[in-house]
Amino acid sequence: MYCRTSHVHTFTNISTDASSVIEIGDSEEIKAIAYILAVQRDKAIFYENEFQFEDYTAFWEPLPLPVDQEPICLLTFHETPSIRVDKVNVSFSAASSVIHIGSSECVQLETRVKNIRHLVRDQR
Repeated sequence: MYCRTSHVHTFTNISTDASSVIEIGDSEEIKAIAYILAVQRDKAIFYENEFQFEDYTAFWEPLPLPVDQEPICLLTFHETPSIRVDKVNVSFSAASSVIHIGSSECVQLETRVKNIRHLVRDQR
């Protein structure tokens, strides 16, 4: 991995969600995983151990990895040994996302979300 020095003058971030990464500088590996089980009910009554990740296939089913279709030839030329950024303004970074200024050898991101809504219907 080609290593460079990262210079950032101003960085603004209002909110960073769970399992997100803000990285200024080089990294060998970034791995961010977020499992989210969101339950919405008209009446906020919940019982202990009512919702478990393992009860939903979305959280344990293997994810298919992309298959390389053709070889990629890449030639890079780094004119200077540094990355210079004047201003970065990121309002929000969602679950398992990366804001990265620098070089990375390997980046793996995974977000799995299950939304459950228990709503009372009108009895008209």
